[in-house]
Amino acid sequence: MESKVIRSYKGKGVKELQAYIEPGTSHYKVKYEGGGEVPIELSGVYTSISVVDQAVLNFINTHKDEKKETKKETINIKEE
Repeated sequence: MESKVIRSYKGKGVKELQAYIEPGTSHYKVKYEGGGEVPIELSGVYTSISVVDQAVLNFINTHKDEKKETKKETINIKEE
């Protein structure tokens, strides 16, 4: 049985997070569109879509952009 996506959430990454009902249960789970490991903050099961909304939106708003920052070197020239 295939899970049906209930909601999609656009985060800072390329893939969307999707909420779906786990087949054979009445619990919601979160997955990435196209697959991938879900962050530990979003793993597990949820009992209502409003709890999923709160968890995902909190994650999106507090999650730092994973792009690597390049170090910028500053050169100070002292004039005499």
